[in-house]
Amino acid sequence: MGRKQMKIVRLLEPELCLECRFAERAMVENEAGEVQRMVYCRRLDCDNWDILSFEPAHNVHLEQDEEAA
Repeated sequence: MGRKQMKIVRLLEPELCLECRFAERAMVENEAGEVQRMVYCRRLDCDNWDILSFEPAHNVHLEQDEEAA
């Protein structure tokens, strides 16, 4: 994912991301080392994010990348 500073944020309306062309599913590792399936968003200014609280993401693996391999 390059040198981007990835953050884990809460989604206000998660179902909106299911049909969004900017969203992809990903496996994301948080600070505690826990890995969860989440939404990776390529849009940097989405109104569906609750940015008041966030945590850093350490590893992000897009599911599309794994399927292509």
